[in-house]
Amino acid sequence: MYPSRLPLLDLPNFAYIINNDICDSDDVYVVVIIHTHPANREVRDIWRKNIPDEDLRDLAMRRVFLLARAEWDDQELYHKTPQWRIAQESAEFHDIVQGNFKEHYHNLTYKHVMGLQWVTRHCSQAKFVIKMDDDIAVDLYQFRDKLKTRYREKKNSILGLLQIEAKPVRHKASKWYVNKEEYADKFYASFVSGWAYAMTTDAAKAIVEESFKHPYFWIDDVHVTGTLAEIVGVRREGLNRFYTIHVDHMLCCLDLPNSADYYCDFLAGPSEDDLDLLARALQHARSCYINPCQRRPPEASVAKMCVRAKNSNPLAPVGHGHGEIVRVSKTGK
Repeated sequence: MYPSRLPLLDLPNFAYIINNDICDSDDVYVVVIIHTHPANREVRDIWRKNIPDEDLRDLAMRRVFLLARAEWDDQELYHKTPQWRIAQESAEFHDIVQGNFKEHYHNLTYKHVMGLQWVTRHCSQAKFVIKMDDDIAVDLYQFRDKLKTRYREKKNSILGLLQIEAKPVRHKASKWYVNKEEYADKFYASFVSGWAYAMTTDAAKAIVEESFKHPYFWIDDVHVTGTLAEIVGVRREGLNRFYTIHVDHMLCCLDLPNSADYYCDFLAGPSEDDLDLLARALQHARSCYINPCQRRPPEASVAKMCVRAKNSNPLAPVGHGHGEIVRVSKTGK
């Protein structure tokens, strides 16, 4: 489980600080790799509590949290996290994989490829990998069901929120500013959002092998599911109708009349760091798994209650289909 040194992109001395034998049987259909900051223990515990490991094993799934190092107090949004705390958490739950590079949003491509590389080395028996961020409310039960029933024959593919003709952000004030030396083209290659996607493991293997041949680019979903996927011929399929980028859509799923009787219209959507919303969304997903819910009829759909408006934020790094939300009443007023 612990090779002393192995390469990762342009890191010649990459190593796992923590690894766990998570895919411990041949009966693994989906492995879920979750990007999370070491400081986000509370978020990880929400996932563990509301989507328990027992459910995942019953569905031939496994879950792993991907971390890097964060022993430094130099990031605005996160507290430093002593390594002993991560080691203690890993000893309790056995669901953490941690690399020896620094936790930072400019290092997310390292983490992304680390996760896919870990799957190819330690969970190659899985048919699919679901990669997701820890703050995205994902109905893993419905997602797995779609992979098992509708997409089980897929090969060499990525399925998720497809972004077409997304542009690099050229505004220097933006956190996501990309200069032309980093990425010269006007548009990014079509990519699948890293919020939550499914990838066949044969595609993961091809992308990992190709990743060593190209310069590092720090916007991870663009680089991994766009540039590298395009080079090796991995198909990218949009499941956009099952996604929302709007937190109000997620609230509507939970708060509309008789919501407990219906599946949410979306497989995945943002929580915007609202931990109560994240927990409620996961609880609802599990409730519909235990006692199957109904599909919303068209006249009761979330789309009827939550209306999109044009995106007015010029700094947002988005492609086709993104916008803002305004709530409307049943009468549309």
